[in-house]
Amino acid sequence: MNRVTDDKVRDFILDDLPLVTTLFLKRVDVADDAVLQELFEVEDVAEMVDAFFHHFHIRADGFSIDNYYPWQGKSPFLCKKTTQSKSPLTIRMFIESARAGRWLYK
Repeated sequence: MNRVTDDKVRDFILDDLPLVTTLFLKRVDVADDAVLQELFEVEDVAEMVDAFFHHFHIRADGFSIDNYYPWQGKSPFLCKKTTQSKSPLTIRMFIESARAGRWLYK
């Protein structure tokens, strides 16, 4: 049996999503608890999610990209705190769901 490990899930996600870089093209490491909506566009995440469920044979029941997007980004010009109406999406959520064999979050 092919055991799902945290590293396999993490590597799959980060390989499937576009590379994140700084303004000076230095690679940014994406932590397991980083909010994916702040780093990636909805189209990129949606494609990765489809591939993730298929690759790891995870039941996608209850998953909807609409639960996570649209995300209200932080404005560099406003000091006001942004109130999100959507839940943050993280690599840790995918790791825990892969262990369980189904999507764990609503």
